[in-house]
Amino acid sequence: MSEKLAQQKSTVVNNVTKRLREVILDGTLKKGDRLIQEEWAEKLKVSRMPIREALTQLQMEGLVEIVPHKGAVVTPITKENIEEIYYIRSMLEGLAVEKSLPFLTDEDKRHLHDIVVQMETLDLTDETNGEYIRLNASFHQILRSGCPWPRLRKMVETLGISPIAPNLLIDYYQETQREHRLIYEAALRGDPAELRAAVEYHILRTKNNLIDCMESIRKA
Repeated sequence: MSEKLAQQKSTVVNNVTKRLREVILDGTLKKGDRLIQEEWAEKLKVSRMPIREALTQLQMEGLVEIVPHKGAVVTPITKENIEEIYYIRSMLEGLAVEKSLPFLTDEDKRHLHDIVVQMETLDLTDETNGEYIRLNASFHQILRSGCPWPRLRKMVETLGISPIAPNLLIDYYQETQREHRLIYEAALRGDPAELRAAVEYHILRTKNNLIDCMESIRKA
């Protein structure tokens, strides 16, 4: 496939994904509704291939579940889900990074710095969403990697970081990167309490921004 054709295909898939995400988040599609590929291919004037790829992405984001013999079923993230997950995560991850910091190596901190710089210089677009998700996950994983409490690490990993498209929060992107920089600087100073506070604040602010974004989509 030529580069031009690959870009065209990527653009179609991104547009389809964005549209399906919107109709889930704005309540057009309700919990338990089936998202039928043929119907949406016809509505969006595309083939079934980009619909299938979009559903794979939406499954990763937790907005649909692929059920045997039923296909894609809508599992929307509600305001209450976000409140619960992010609040619990702020407490657990805050504790995990506090316990982890004394065990982080100089190499770990250099890696954190490299990731911060990459996130700060990344031009966030539909095409770079995946790269940002990877960088963000690596940043948080390194921060808690030294935590000597395996059950705590497992609980945080089970909650995960919602991969719902970062460009939903693109208006907050610069603020988010300033927070990542402050988190890195707290780790560099070696103050566990400061690091815990910075991580908790970052997660709770992300929660509030995501809720605001979802409310804006519903109103629109």
